Amino acid sequence: MALERVLITGAAGALGRVLRAHLRGRYPLLRLSDIAPMDPAGPGEEVVPADLADAPAIDRLLDGIQAVVHLGGHSVEGSWEQILRANIVGLVNLYEAARKAGTERVLFAS
Repeated sequence: MALERVLITGAAGALGRVLRAHLRGRYPLLRLSDIAPMDPAGPGEEVVPADLADAPAIDRLLDGIQAVVHLGGHSVEGSWEQILRANIVGLVNLYEAARKAGTERVLFAS
């Protein structure tokens, strides 16, 4: 089955911005998410701010999504609480939401 609905988490980050530009127009829907501000959605894009640690928000974020490129998380030195919330709790929430939504692929980059 051809992919039509792809999500990028961490879309406001350096890698997320590059990937967004590269994938723009390749899929009917490119959903972009981050807690940081992003450029407005272009044609075929949806910008959906979401905190990875908010399980109900992540469930909604993955609704209808076939594939995820997971770049979100705390990427610099931080407190244990920051790392736990974004990188561990957030990752568990993402994988659980993907399982419930029937998402076909999750690509995790760290």
